[in-house]
Amino acid sequence: MTNKKMLLRTASSLSLLSVLSRLLGFFREQAIAWRFGAGAGVDAYVAAMAVPQILNGIITAALAATFLPVYSCERAAGRGGQLAATTFSVTLLISVAGGVLGFWFAPQLVQGLVGNFSPEQQALTVVMLRVLTVVTVVGSVTFFITLLLNAHKHFFWPSVPPLIMSVVVIGGLAVFGVSGITGLAWLTVIGMFVAAVWLLALAVKYGLPIIGKPKLTNKAFLRMATLTLPIFASTLFGQLYVIVDRRLASGLDVGSMAALNFANKLVGLPIGLVVTALITVVYPTLTDLAAKGDKQGLGVVLTSSLRVLFIIMVPAAVGLVVLRYPLVSLAFERGSFDSAATARTAVALGYYAVGLVGLSAATLLPRAFHALQDTVTPVKISLALLPISIGLVVFLTRVLGHGGIALTASIMPTLEAVVNVYLLKKRLGKNQLRVGGLLAKVTIAAVAMGLVCMFVLNHTSAFGQIIALGATVAVGGLVYGLGLIVLRVEEVWTAIGLLKAKIGLASK
Repeated sequence: MTNKKMLLRTASSLSLLSVLSRLLGFFREQAIAWRFGAGAGVDAYVAAMAVPQILNGIITAALAATFLPVYSCERAAGRGGQLAATTFSVTLLISVAGGVLGFWFAPQLVQGLVGNFSPEQQALTVVMLRVLTVVTVVGSVTFFITLLLNAHKHFFWPSVPPLIMSVVVIGGLAVFGVSGITGLAWLTVIGMFVAAVWLLALAVKYGLPIIGKPKLTNKAFLRMATLTLPIFASTLFGQLYVIVDRRLASGLDVGSMAALNFANKLVGLPIGLVVTALITVVYPTLTDLAAKGDKQGLGVVLTSSLRVLFIIMVPAAVGLVVLRYPLVSLAFERGSFDSAATARTAVALGYYAVGLVGLSAATLLPRAFHALQDTVTPVKISLALLPISIGLVVFLTRVLGHGGIALTASIMPTLEAVVNVYLLKKRLGKNQLRVGGLLAKVTIAAVAMGLVCMFVLNHTSAFGQIIALGATVAVGGLVYGLGLIVLRVEEVWTAIGLLKAKIGLASK
């Protein structure tokens, strides 16, 4: 019970800043949609961003999986500084090399990634890619410093950079104006650079060991590098799916890639507000427990985290499916973003939302293996599922168009989460990760909520979009909450008990 209260309290405080950051991020996407719509220009921007995102993904996946577990052990022994300085130097070197290669081979990368674009659109994508290659360096450095700050239990201020980036982009679009879609690429780079400076200042303030003489023969670094190799291999092969995904999207109707991007941003709101905040708090705890050999404690924390995710994410998924059209319309349909763009984006949103729960669990669960310094098992899972992913996305795209890409992105993380749970039960014990009963309860409550939401939405649409959505969400939330109480979900009754206690204290 203590672990649950601690996790909920810490994650909730971090979410306060995350809410503001995500709201600003959402306003940033609204500004992009208003300024450029969901056409060829945004398609080119999304395609250009894919290259630095792929490179960053390879680097950050390795860091996220291996640095904290090894650093926790080294720091406990008083040797963490050498490992941190060496890792920072190597990360900087690799990201710079990746950025230079991305700039030099931009035309070839664009041809391979979105060869179905028109020649004019490919040329535009090349220009923006060469601007955005800086993101490879800045993004990797930013991620490492954030990871190090989290390792030292600094969570609040390191969460500011996304907010900074959104402010820069919104300011550039709304206040200063931008010349064409390439201006958006420049604003993205400027925003990330300012955020990196902020994190460097924090690192200096807290005296973190990022600057120092690198020592590649450091035993801890060599151990981390050994653990990193399978992650590199897995992520590298995993990017094949991203390449196939983008190649397929580039051959669809103009605006399909933009629609997928905007829908993904909407689905990313609950992910960012809940999952990212929870993992940020939980992962250092998992690494500490694993370093002590406390598998039972690790299982308890992981189970508590999964329960929190299911309670929040199941109704979020149902709500996004039911309200997909009015949500997209209210969020984006203005300026250059027309009703056709709304329809395309709503289709993608519905398919993405189906996998919200699975994606949340699949994001959290591998961290348990990483905390145990087992980077091989998640790699095996990813590689085993990769051929299925590629085959499925090719098939579903032919059947459902851009909706097939979104549906594949929902099915595969869900399957990955199921496999992770099965293998973690074998590792931690059969009595751990017992969440099936809770999942059934919250699903029943969420389905009831969804049915009520459909009824309320249909009968309030005449009063305007904002009133209809507000009434639907309010009534739906009430129905879901009552459902959890009736079904006696433990966390709800714990929250009620805490509320009663606080009211009692206040009345004395």
